[in-house]
Amino acid sequence: MKKEEGRRKKEEGRRKKEEGRRKKEEARRKRQEGRGKKEEARRKREEGRGKKEEGRGKNIALSEF
Repeated sequence: MKKEEGRRKKEEGRRKKEEGRRKKEEARRKRQEGRGKKEEARRKREEGRGKKEEGRGKNIALSEF
C-alpha cells in the first residue's frame, strides 16, 4: 500500500514539474513572438518616416526651380 502511494506521489510530482516547464516554455515563446511583432512595427514606422522625408525634400527642390 505504501509503495503504491509513494509511486503515485512521485508520478504526480513529475507531472506537475512537466506542466510547469511547458507553461514556462509557452510563455517564453509568446514573449518572443511579441518582440518580433513590436520590432517589425517599429521598423515599418521608421521606413515610413524616411519615405515621407524623402518625398518632402524632392517636392521642395522641384518647386524652387
